[in-house]
Amino acid sequence: TCVAKNEEGYSARSDLEVSVMDPPDLIPLTFGREIMDEGSFAQASCIAVKGDEPMVISWTFHGGKISSELGISTTPIGSRGSMLLIPSVGYQHNGRFTCTAKNPAGVKSVTTLLMVNVPPRWTVEPTDKQFAQGSDAKVDC
Repeated sequence: TCVAKNEEGYSARSDLEVSVMDPPDLIPLTFGREIMDEGSFAQASCIAVKGDEPMVISWTFHGGKISSELGISTTPIGSRGSMLLIPSVGYQHNGRFTCTAKNPAGVKSVTTLLMVNVPPRWTVEPTDKQFAQGSDAKVDC
């Protein structure tokens, strides 16, 4: 109960309820391996082990929104988690993924680095060439 009085003796009272909310707390984020081979399946789970609801969980890649064009999907895990899935990892997935949990009491983010091992490829495949002896030669490689 809260009571307010003024100099003339008038008073007002009211009952109120105070609730203390906990901000989110997230477990460390990982893809399970430091380096993933191209074509591998990758999954990371973002779980809020503490924090009051309602809670919103979102993902970013290099600080920007994740687009379906990258072949990445996210799926809620109940009201306190989210799973990020990459069915076939490629060079375009190399980088920092961040999960953010937000509720009225605060915001918490965790980040992990996905490194992708991509085999070498020819940008210009060399072909057999013939040159005259003593002339300048150029071979694309």
